[in-house]
Amino acid sequence: MTTPTTGRNRAIDLLKLGLALMVVGIHANPFVPLGRTAILLTGDGLFRLGVPVFLIFNGYFLHAAVEAGRPWLYVKRAVQLYAIWMLLYLPVYWGMFSGQSMVERVKMLVFGFWHLWYLSGMAMAAALVTLIRHWSARAMWRLMAITFLCGIAVTYAIAWELITVNKAVFGDTLKPNRNALFLCLPFLLAGYLIRRDSLADHISLRLALTLAALGSVLILTESLFLHHVAPRGVAHDTMLSLGLAAPMLALAALKWPGIAQSRAAGDYASGIYFIHVAICAMLFRHTELQRPAVYALTVAGAVAGTWMIRRAGLTRKLL
Repeated sequence: MTTPTTGRNRAIDLLKLGLALMVVGIHANPFVPLGRTAILLTGDGLFRLGVPVFLIFNGYFLHAAVEAGRPWLYVKRAVQLYAIWMLLYLPVYWGMFSGQSMVERVKMLVFGFWHLWYLSGMAMAAALVTLIRHWSARAMWRLMAITFLCGIAVTYAIAWELITVNKAVFGDTLKPNRNALFLCLPFLLAGYLIRRDSLADHISLRLALTLAALGSVLILTESLFLHHVAPRGVAHDTMLSLGLAAPMLALAALKWPGIAQSRAAGDYASGIYFIHVAICAMLFRHTELQRPAVYALTVAGAVAGTWMIRRAGLTRKLL
């Protein structure tokens, strides 16, 4: 997903691969048979690290594009990927799309089907960061903090029934806090500023790993807290603990030594993310398989699909 092909950091590619498998676990959680607590700790807990860390790396490499004088090419690439995958997924969502009103269709085309919201939101956030790339670091840090905290405020306001989501406006209850402004922008800005301010040079690998571990424990705690204490259920996409765990995990990967000899791990991370929903959607619709089997078949199918993309020489167009 818009990562340079030369001088690839092996730890980043392997981390992204692991996170892609976690994203599959959000949509087809293999731990469902173990009960609600297992889901809170995995699909609604640790697995939620996936998208924020992806966004941090997106921001990191966006700054590399800015340094090279090609930020709008980066944005164009994200938009192209989004358009291609929305087209490829058309058979999956056509039944729903054809029954929607014109307004609902426009919203789906702009904001994306299912997991493709990430590409749409990332492209929008990258375009905004490109427009403000001449801002001072202080102004960018403030914008990052404000937008992140607004997302947290929306999450907790929904959970404590202080606000009610207007489905006619948002389409579903996820979009008020899982969107380009309150999720994609702050984490993309975090990655952008990590590179701009060379933060990886100012933290040790041990400290980054320690803080990442602490943040992960806080994710588990916050997930349980939101479920057991809040009066209303709310999506766990935007949690306060992610603001610590995700950047520290990304910094640990940046600090970890080792250069990848190929782009295979990164390709499979992207391929699994993009392809998996097509497979698990079909399995949910047409089989009665248990979640562990759905997860295993989804991962296997996504890996096979990515292998075919690589064999066909379509990596640069689709991944």
